[in-house]
Amino acid sequence: MSTVVDDFVPHKSVPGPARLEMAVADKSGTVNTDPTFIADRLAIVNHVMAYSYLIDEGRWEEWFGLFADDFTFETTVPEIGTVVIKGKNAFRPFIDDRYIKPGKTSKGVRRHTQGNVHVAEQTATTAKVRTYMFISSVPSADHLHMLTSGTYNAELEKREGKWTITRWYIEVDVPLSPSPLPEGFTEDEFKWIPDPFTEMPGAGKVAVPVKGGVTLKNHPFSMGGLYSNDPVWTWTDIDVVIVDYLTDAKSAAAMLPEQLSTFPIAELPGYAAVKAVWAHYRNSSFGPYNEFMPVIPCLHNGELYLDVPLIYVDNDAAMAGGREIGGWPKKMAKIEFDRIGNEYRCSLERHGVRLASSSLKIGGKLFSTPLPADTPVSLPYPYNMTLPLPPPTGKPQATVPLPTASLKVVPQVGSDDPVVARVIGAPWHMKGDFYKASEGSISYRKSDEDPFYKLPVLKVLGAMYFEGDMTLAFKDMKVLADWLKK
Repeated sequence: MSTVVDDFVPHKSVPGPARLEMAVADKSGTVNTDPTFIADRLAIVNHVMAYSYLIDEGRWEEWFGLFADDFTFETTVPEIGTVVIKGKNAFRPFIDDRYIKPGKTSKGVRRHTQGNVHVAEQTATTAKVRTYMFISSVPSADHLHMLTSGTYNAELEKREGKWTITRWYIEVDVPLSPSPLPEGFTEDEFKWIPDPFTEMPGAGKVAVPVKGGVTLKNHPFSMGGLYSNDPVWTWTDIDVVIVDYLTDAKSAAAMLPEQLSTFPIAELPGYAAVKAVWAHYRNSSFGPYNEFMPVIPCLHNGELYLDVPLIYVDNDAAMAGGREIGGWPKKMAKIEFDRIGNEYRCSLERHGVRLASSSLKIGGKLFSTPLPADTPVSLPYPYNMTLPLPPPTGKPQATVPLPTASLKVVPQVGSDDPVVARVIGAPWHMKGDFYKASEGSISYRKSDEDPFYKLPVLKVLGAMYFEGDMTLAFKDMKVLADWLKK
């Protein structure tokens, strides 16, 4: 007959170096009718059970009285390690920092619950006991929170007719917050053994300050390292849906930095134009993402810009890059594009609420890049109003500029005064095919957090669709106005 060896090892992750051995054939079912043995058994169990009541009730001197003066206390916690304390001299300051001091200010109720009590060994003068333990807390008496489970393992001796604990070993199943380690004791009195599963080779045993290694030379370009400092940002294979509409000039001006002014429409005094721009980027310097922004055609020193008072994306790298470099006030949103044939529908949601939506039907091509070298591109109404093109330069122009303006404000810590306050100009360049569109629509839902409604839709002027590529070169960006410059 062959012998099968069981190589199962329970609790492999427990870091303790000196676990109590599991009791094997420990006479748990043996009947002992000796009255002294029975009385001792009751005294042993009662003594171990008192541990929980006394610690939870803060009866510290009675609790310390459960242990012999020369006892050994051990607790082993995953990811932290094992603490070994010999004698009450070092044990008292450890318990003072772990339980007594925090307990004086805590509003919670903590319970150390024991169960499945097992006296594994018992002689006339010695005993070994193990129990399951559950530590729970009721923070501010509103709900139960289970802190951890594990086992209590006790060794006891009968001295001068009374049982006392000579070794108390706690095996914790899940990590708990570590306690301050007592100082000023010899290694025989106090020892900390790191968890071998988490200990780093060569790491010191004493915590010391380590100087940080991040400098301006090796710091990632962005806060969080979400994007790279490429000289040119690119967007390829993109769809752009644009719906042009009229709003009132006062509403538009209320969204503009004071260095900018609305672009007057001679035929429509008192009105201003807004471009509702939806973009679907299949690939870019930030990866694929969607974007929406209502932009306001405006003037700075006689030059045309598209101010961006609100802008939304669904990609954190694009949000961080836009905010940190250009000051575009990007927020995260759920932005969806749905194309069926020549019909395009776009929508934006924040916190589960739809705040903006558009639709259009794509028509015939208006023009493509490059622009002709000597002949201006003639656009029909309303595109001749909503899409001003650069004049011929004598050379083919590979792209159409889309000059945006944004207000970049970076606050100081703990102050309303900004450390940066600039109006930034950024010329985007679009390369591809431009199409006219019909049945353009744009609608907003009122939201003070995302105030599209402050640019009210009075009349849709027209719509357009673009497909192609886009770039932005850092060298072409410039500061249009610096509010802090004297």
